Amino acid sequence: MSPSQFIDLQVAVIDEDPHLRHRTVPMKVLVLGYPRTGTSSVQKALEELGYGKCYHMRTAMNQYPRDCAMWLEAFEAKYDGSGSFEKKQWDQLLGNYSSVCDLPAIAFGPELMEAYPDAKIVLTHRDPNSWHKSCANTLLQARNFWLHAVLQHFDWITGLVHPLRIKYWQCLFGDDFETNGKEAMRTHYEEIRKIARTTGRQVLELGLGDGWQPLCAFLEVEVPGHAYPRENEGGNWILKMHERARMRARAAASKFLLAAAPYAVFGLGIWWGRAFSD
Repeated sequence: MSPSQFIDLQVAVIDEDPHLRHRTVPMKVLVLGYPRTGTSSVQKALEELGYGKCYHMRTAMNQYPRDCAMWLEAFEAKYDGSGSFEKKQWDQLLGNYSSVCDLPAIAFGPELMEAYPDAKIVLTHRDPNSWHKSCANTLLQARNFWLHAVLQHFDWITGLVHPLRIKYWQCLFGDDFETNGKEAMRTHYEEIRKIARTTGRQVLELGLGDGWQPLCAFLEVEVPGHAYPRENEGGNWILKMHERARMRARAAASKFLLAAAPYAVFGLGIWWGRAFSD
């Protein structure tokens, strides 16, 4: 597979069953704001502040694709009433991380708050109208991208990632983001704030452009001497999506050609034998 211009697409894919993991570090920060509210930037910020790797949708999508199947188990337990997903399972899925943000984790805000009562809560936010437009121009495009629908039948990674993508759009927005997106966002934020008030937990409301100061004060760490990260801006998002899909398509094609080569050689040998035996 050729190298990508995007650093987060250059990571090695690790074929690992998350059910075999356990918690190795304490969970310290839950970033429960919706995607496209600066979650990639706060992910990078937490990592720069020494919290280790922060779990993000890209973690499953680019590096640990079998996590997607376990996330589906969590969705089925919460939204379909099929099975259960308890603290043990959260520790398996997120056990190597001391912070988490973005989808699909934000679909389980109350569950994660219960599982990790000592973790600090951060709610990234932005104007609902600009957020809705940003999601429609990025995340919704990935949901509807024709190549993802095709590749899921030929590429094992897309076959794990895309069903999860479809599932969280169904569960969070009833598969109608245009109609339900803003209300779902409002309901989610109200729920997180209510649970925090009820359980006596503080919540940092972190807006786009707030920078280091409020985050570092909330976490009680020193403010770095460099600029706050600005990650995953809209202009690169679609380019990255297309490149990821092309990489997966090339990988699937290469695998198919390697698998088909022996049969092609065998068939050619039979033809050759028959052609020159006459």
